Amino acid sequence: MVLWSLITGAVLSAFAGVLGCRACKSLPETVGNDTQCVDAIMANVDAGAPPSRAAEAIALTTAPLPPITIRDAASMENATYRNLTLRETIQIALTNSEVLRDLNATVLRAPEQLSSQQSLPLVQTNPQASIEAALSAFDAQLYAMGTWQNNDRQFNNRFFGGGANAFQQDVHDYVFQTSKLTATGAQLALRSITDYDANNATGNLVPSAWQSQLHAEIRQPLLRGGGLTFNRIAGAAALPGVYNGVLIAKTNNDISVAEFRRNTRNYISNVTNAYWDLAFAYRDADARAEALERSRLTWRSYDAQKTSNRQGGSAEALAREQYYRFQGEYQDAVAGKLVQRTQGYNATSGGTFSGVGGVLAGERRLRLLVGLPVSEGVLLRPVDEPITAPVIFDTDSLSAQAIRMRAELQEQRLLVKRREMELLAAKNFLLPTLDLVSTYRLRGLGPDLAGTGSAFDEISEMRFQEYEAGVEFRMPVGFRQAHAAVQHAKLQIARDQALLREQERQIVHDLLGVVAETDRAYTLAETSLNRYLAAKDALDTLEANREAGLPISLVQLLDTQRRVSESQVRYYLAVTEYMVALKNVQFETGTLLENTEVMVAGS
Repeated sequence: MVLWSLITGAVLSAFAGVLGCRACKSLPETVGNDTQCVDAIMANVDAGAPPSRAAEAIALTTAPLPPITIRDAASMENATYRNLTLRETIQIALTNSEVLRDLNATVLRAPEQLSSQQSLPLVQTNPQASIEAALSAFDAQLYAMGTWQNNDRQFNNRFFGGGANAFQQDVHDYVFQTSKLTATGAQLALRSITDYDANNATGNLVPSAWQSQLHAEIRQPLLRGGGLTFNRIAGAAALPGVYNGVLIAKTNNDISVAEFRRNTRNYISNVTNAYWDLAFAYRDADARAEALERSRLTWRSYDAQKTSNRQGGSAEALAREQYYRFQGEYQDAVAGKLVQRTQGYNATSGGTFSGVGGVLAGERRLRLLVGLPVSEGVLLRPVDEPITAPVIFDTDSLSAQAIRMRAELQEQRLLVKRREMELLAAKNFLLPTLDLVSTYRLRGLGPDLAGTGSAFDEISEMRFQEYEAGVEFRMPVGFRQAHAAVQHAKLQIARDQALLREQERQIVHDLLGVVAETDRAYTLAETSLNRYLAAKDALDTLEANREAGLPISLVQLLDTQRRVSESQVRYYLAVTEYMVALKNVQFETGTLLENTEVMVAGS
């Protein structure tokens, strides 16, 4: 038992020297019998995975303030504001975005679908499918074996006992080997075989002897499995339809980069949507506040006339009803409702402006997206002014740019190239297996392992040399599986190329749609502005006549006030639709990240 402990300690020490410090540190956790780490993990599992003390401490230190609501007296008038440009908002979002958030609570419903800062490193370090995993198949492999054997037996026949009826033997065998797979599919091996044999056979040259051999071996596939093309695509241990070579891994990595770029673009688009949602909410609330103040003055005026018996009560009641109507609209414009907001893939790829107000709800959504505390007693306020000038687009150049830049098309084109490489690999399996096998050996024999007249000394003199060469041939009759793999690869290419064409058609369709949307939104903004100015002129005239003591129709006055409020909100709505449509043009052409100065590393 003591001897076994010493041998085990020596072996572990040798492995620690070969593997290095990092592997040595993990020995107590992964090999030893100390189970404290796993016991601590399982204690939490058995308890339903409660939060750790650190998590509880963080939760306590970052507990949000109560949200600002419509119940807070004069919540908008007395609030503290933090003014933000769209550029600053995107910078905050990227700084705080370990996870690329959305407004659909995907982080709760399907957290595995969300991209994060670890998405690309996870692909690049995948032990099964990454580039490093594919390259590892070509790493040199070290192999060592040592066996010790003692034989003590009797034979009924001297012939089987080497000339004696009782046979005693002490045997040691040691093998050391370095092997490597090359890019052409060749398997190279350098091997040292040493054995020690001490026995009582009467015909021995010496009672105990060391025998050592040095082998140089090569196995080169000449047909199936041979060549740079196949091995770079299929990799080691490839099967029909299963390819994990370096080129496949590199293509998969590029597809992952394009996918991450697409998710980042969607995230920036949603942040921009939320920014303009909130900008519209403030303008909507301001318009509702103006309408509320006008209706309040009108109500007070007719209330005073009612008190002095100069006007009937019905006029005051109509004015009062309009005041409370506008007050309800203003409260909705301030508080907002928990309804669907502008977000990606809502009617259009970049999202269609929802046109729903609500400062407080929109502000909380923007905070959620950019990673700021959900409530901190300060209201975020967009300060960028929307563009009010017409933008003319060259649809031909935009279409060409979209075909070239869209991340979805980049992903699909890479997938088609991967399928084409898989077809090349599949065709290799239509060949029979024909391997060239060659081995060269040096032998040495002596009473000692090293020194004069030893086994090593005899090897150094190269007195005994051996050579072996041969070919191996195997072939499945009919190549049924290989033919199926080739046909499958061709069908995959046809399918993915058809999908690529359809994606291009869809993207051009969507691009032309949002270009048309910019014209619609801008034209409607002009029309809404003219409508607002006309309604404002009508209201100013009625107010001037009323102040001058001229008789006016109360119904007409109240209707005109409503028209002014509606046209003002409609103008702000059209302007915001125009801004979202301009952003969507960048989205559809694949230039949104470049225009917002966002760069994805590795793309």
